[in-house]
Amino acid sequence: MRQIFGQHRRLATDVLIAVGVLVGLALVALGFNSLLAVLARAQTEEFALARVFAGIGVLQPLVTAFVLALGGIFAYRKLQLFRDFEPHLTVTQTVSSRPVGTQYAHIAITTTLHNSSKVRVEIRESLFRVHQIQPLSDADVEHYYVEAFREDGSARMEWPVLDDVVRSMIANEIVIEPGARHHETCEFIVSRDVESVLVYSYFYNTDYSANGQSAQGWTATTIHDMLLASQSPSD
Repeated sequence: MRQIFGQHRRLATDVLIAVGVLVGLALVALGFNSLLAVLARAQTEEFALARVFAGIGVLQPLVTAFVLALGGIFAYRKLQLFRDFEPHLTVTQTVSSRPVGTQYAHIAITTTLHNSSKVRVEIRESLFRVHQIQPLSDADVEHYYVEAFREDGSARMEWPVLDDVVRSMIANEIVIEPGARHHETCEFIVSRDVESVLVYSYFYNTDYSANGQSAQGWTATTIHDMLLASQSPSD
């Protein structure tokens, strides 16, 4: 309860700060316009001064536009306004497995893509990948751990890749409307010796970019124990 109250208080503080800044910028713009009005009413016959007043009149719409743009940028960055109109997906996945034949196991992945934004989202590429977690030797585990948490590492375990599937879609092949859901499936065959896997899926559209550097995408990760699945009565 204390944490929730603190979050509400911080939000109220942010709103008050943003409103105060916007009001201040609006007062600056109004004050500048009032100054122009006073200068326009002033009687003068000096040509140089008249030219100064004329120059100020030309700058007036530019200053007003600058103040409004500054206020909009502040509101966007401080309150994260307009973010609801950016594409966003909530990705969940279900993983199941069963033995096939005498030496292999079948993995089925079903991902659900829920459009939780207010704009349509188009998927142009996807990636499904299966990593092996068990069995691994202690030496391998120690190596992956050191690589993940070394000084220049990403603090993410890079488990061995068993297989992956990359898909490309044509325009308008997969379009998810706001509030709608779309399901994607993928299947893999792995050795029966594999006991635990990490299943990773990634969906993105190269038309979306973050600061022009990389495609915007959405991911899901699931740990699945093959050993427990192969011992279930349904098998």
